[in-house]
This record gives sequence, C-alpha cells and structure tokens, in this order.
Amino acid sequence: MASFDPSVGYDRNGAAYIVGMYNSSDSSNGFIAFQKSADGTHWSKPAVALRHRFPSAPLETWFTVDTDARSPRVNSLYVSGVMDLDQGSQVLVSHSADGGATWRQAAVDPLQKPPEEDDFTRMTVGRDGTVYVAWLHCRGKSGSGGALCPTVHLMFSKSKDGGNTWSPPQTIATVKMPHYWLLPNTDQERVYNNPVIGVDNSNGAHAGNLYVAMYDWTGTYLRVQVIRSTDGGTTWSKPVPVAPASDTHDQFFPALSVNDAGLVGVSWLDRRNDPANIDYQAFAAISTDGGQTFPNTQLTKAFSNPNTNGGNNWMGDYTGNTWTGDTFIAAWMDSSNGVDMQEVVGGIRLK
Repeated sequence: MASFDPSVGYDRNGAAYIVGMYNSSDSSNGFIAFQKSADGTHWSKPAVALRHRFPSAPLETWFTVDTDARSPRVNSLYVSGVMDLDQGSQVLVSHSADGGATWRQAAVDPLQKPPEEDDFTRMTVGRDGTVYVAWLHCRGKSGSGGALCPTVHLMFSKSKDGGNTWSPPQTIATVKMPHYWLLPNTDQERVYNNPVIGVDNSNGAHAGNLYVAMYDWTGTYLRVQVIRSTDGGTTWSKPVPVAPASDTHDQFFPALSVNDAGLVGVSWLDRRNDPANIDYQAFAAISTDGGQTFPNTQLTKAFSNPNTNGGNNWMGDYTGNTWTGDTFIAAWMDSSNGVDMQEVVGGIRLK
C-alpha cells in the first residue's frame, strides 16, 4: 500500500512524475514506486522504481530529474532511498534514461550493520549530468540500532556515468543530534535532519559550487548551517550559520535551492522571536556570494506551535523551496490557525 515520503518532478518534455514509498501492512517489506502523467490529470499505474531483495523496506526516498539541456543525460530520472534490510541499512540509487520504462539501480555505499545506520538521502544533478547524493550516517550506541545517535556524519558520493557507478562515500561534515531526534520544548516532536544538497548550474562566478544545508545541535539550540564545495565535492568549507549569531533559539527543517543566476536560497523554521523558544516562524536567506553570507528575511509574522500537529507527535518534515526566475518560493508546515498543521507557501521577489 502507498505510505509516505512523496516527491515530484518534471522533465523537459513536460511529463510529470510522482514518487513515493509502498509498504506491506506491517512495514516489513516494500519498494519505491513512481507514476507518470503527460497532462497532470491522467496518471499511469504505480510501477517499481527501486526495490531490494526480500525482506526489505524503503526509507527516506528522494526523486530528481536531470532537466539541464546541456546535460548528455537530460531527462534522466533518479530515485534514491535507504533500504532497511534484515541485516542493516544501505543507500541505493535507481535511474531511468527512458522516461521510467526501465530502471537500473546501484548501491552507493556498503551495507551498514547495527549500530551503524544510514538515513535521509537527498540528490541534485549538475549541468554536465553528474549526480550528487548526500545522506546521514549514524554511529549509534550499542544496542540502539542507531535510534540514539549523538554524533552524525554527513556523507557524500557522486556518479559521472548516469548512476551506474558511484564514488567512494566520504564524510563532508559532522554534526551533533538532539536526544532521539526530538525538537526541544515540545511533546516529543521529531525533528529529522535532511541534508539538502544543491548545485550551481549557472554561468556565473560560482558555477559548479555544491551546497548542503543541515542543522547542528550546539548543546543549547539547533542551528541551521550550510557547507559548500568549489571543487566538485573533493573538499568542503567549514559550516556557515544562516542566522545571525544573536539568534540562539532553535532553527530547524532547512531547505536549499540554487537558481539559474547562482543565487543560493535557504528557508527554515526559527524560534528567535519567542522568548520561551517554543513557537516558530518561517525565515529565508539569499546568498549572492557563493554561500559565504546569508542575509535574513522573515517570511511570516504569525507564530506556529509545533505541538499543534494533529496527533502522533509528528508535525512533518516536508519543507522545501525552489526558484522561478528571480522569485524564491518556500513551503513549510504552519499551525498559526491554532487548529492543525497546514502546508503554507510564501516567498521573496528580488529586485
């Protein structure tokens, strides 16, 4: 049955795709499937895009399309996911060069056995067709199965041949996690850390730069930060906080995207204006200097309470953003109506 973690994308031919996880009723087995539409109304039946041997269940999937006309593999489709196996977890990426008619998958890293654990994949594609994937690697305490993971390694790999083979995984940053991935000052709200990766496909001064946004636990608050690579992922900068140093309240659920002019947009949820460090507002920052500085813009005036979530201690983690020309558009979870979580969209138009 269809479960969760949907992703959407479009190719340059105007075809729309939706990708998500399908699990058995007890979530012990499943696969990642996709559907395709030429008109947004009529959709193909779900078909498997990524599946591992039985029994295995997919976790933390992501979907992206190579939409750059300069790419030798334009319109190729890529689906990533962590497969939860009986012996551990593993990052896999499946790709299709024929609009989803056929798929081929490859392992990005070796099988991780408990207490080692992989989580939360994200991908992007460069203008030369290189595919980049980022994920978190947890070295949990013995017997925890990775559930209790105070230190997490941000991992990176790339494929120059359309997803057939992948570079050896490398650690590009190390961050701390709050206890059991919980958002402070809430009723057990989960705050997963998705390492959002983007690439500058412009012809500008920072063309080719890679960027990854994530949060770090300082021991006092969650801090959103960005790292960058100017050499295709070989070396990475030290983390750059997106909020000013005066913001010592929790910042979480970041998203990142780069526009055609090389501007780096980051959006996140921020508690800086609540002295009790409970309610949050949406913020954004646009970097014009290749990820070295991030001037802040407040997107919402109303406050949202993360505990107003509809139950199950889950406010969601489906923030995101994108660009349309010089307009930066963000989406986030919002409960400012005081009733329930809703998905809200807002943005910044640059002048």
